[in-house]
Amino acid sequence: MSASYLCCLVFPVIITASVNAAVPAAQAGPARTLNGEELVRIGEIHDVQNHFPEALTYYEQALEAFRARKQRKGEAVVRTKIGSILERQGRRQEAAAQLQEALGLFSKYPDSPVYADALYASGRVSLWVGSREQAASLFEQAKERYRRAQNVRALGSVTLRSALLKVSDASPDEGFHEMEQVLEAARLRGDQEQTVEALLSLGDGNLILDRTDAAGTYYEQCLALLSQRPGAALEAGLRIRLAAVSVAGGREGQGIESGKRAVTLFQSLSDVSGEAAAWALLASLHEGLGHDAEADEAYRRSLSIYRQRALTVHAFRPTPEAPTVPKESRSPAHP
Repeated sequence: MSASYLCCLVFPVIITASVNAAVPAAQAGPARTLNGEELVRIGEIHDVQNHFPEALTYYEQALEAFRARKQRKGEAVVRTKIGSILERQGRRQEAAAQLQEALGLFSKYPDSPVYADALYASGRVSLWVGSREQAASLFEQAKERYRRAQNVRALGSVTLRSALLKVSDASPDEGFHEMEQVLEAARLRGDQEQTVEALLSLGDGNLILDRTDAAGTYYEQCLALLSQRPGAALEAGLRIRLAAVSVAGGREGQGIESGKRAVTLFQSLSDVSGEAAAWALLASLHEGLGHDAEADEAYRRSLSIYRQRALTVHAFRPTPEAPTVPKESRSPAHP
């Protein structure tokens, strides 16, 4: 069983010395164009708020500024940031191209702290496209650089990704041990965000091995912590996982409630691929309970999203087999 989740134009920005129209033009300071570093900082403000089109606009302007001045280190940094956004948007082939360029540039600046970020992001993208051995290698390289930089949070995150890969690649004991170490360290330093991240990984690891009861326990612990510090994106992912676990445990009714909550959260996030996955899972849940009308409607909504957006959605599946599309109303065009 697998677990996955899954612009606009801005006029060139200038800073003027004064905006007071009453000041004579002769007294006004000259306008200047923002430099690459300033554009990156503005992009980062949008980035942390998940304003992807705006962040990409500023990053792309920064990239042009760095390239014009042959500032290769700056170019590597901004390509890493662009690649990270493209990855989060599901545009992984484009992300891979940006990150490959970044890694080539970072080879000349091996001490840059962002080098580890580029390695980690490249590992995630490699994993998504099926290059598991390459992903494992990139994760190990990123871990070593984060360790040297004493970046505890980032080291924990990449360790969890690497450990989850080990669980799915027939080394579960080693993988679970590493995840438990990250969880313990996060709790000791009071890092609630990484505690949630570690619990989620432990749940995913158990779900991969079909240990649905254990997976559900970890997911419920995550949900309890999220109630103290809500996060729509993380809760949406948790809800769809809990729905899948409910199916495996014969608790379709609970799964439907979790699935409905996931749909609402994905809609609030404008995450259409997540919404499509949630509708598809809801359809399977309703079908399991004999709710034919509700199942047909949920499948219809899921298919509508697929067709309109031409998305490839990797949904959580309640059984190792792909859910079937019941009745005539479900088109063979289903992805």
